[in-house]
Amino acid sequence: MRRDPLVHGAGGARPDAACVVAKGSHEPQFRELDSALTGRAQVVVEDRATAMREAGDVIQAVADSSLHEDSLVDLADVVTGGVAPDTARPRVFKCVGMSRQDLVVAVWVVDPNA
Repeated sequence: MRRDPLVHGAGGARPDAACVVAKGSHEPQFRELDSALTGRAQVVVEDRATAMREAGDVIQAVADSSLHEDSLVDLADVVTGGVAPDTARPRVFKCVGMSRQDLVVAVWVVDPNA
């Protein structure tokens, strides 16, 4: 696991059409994504409470005010159609290890209308 981000979003490093699935870190002190990316992306999480407890990418971006906890989208809302993919900006799915939900997200990434 990394303490420093591996995937960056500043300066157009990730286009608006990008979809990033980050599932490698699940500790508050580790992250894969920088705050520039999470701050401009639609961030989907398995569960807000879990993300705020375990997902360093989310925790650190909220702590530095790049991301607001209120803007996190629960995966259940995406799956049930309550929240649509925002294709005007990158989409990030940050998970911390609920594999059954990883499969659902993979299907959504391939076909948001499925």
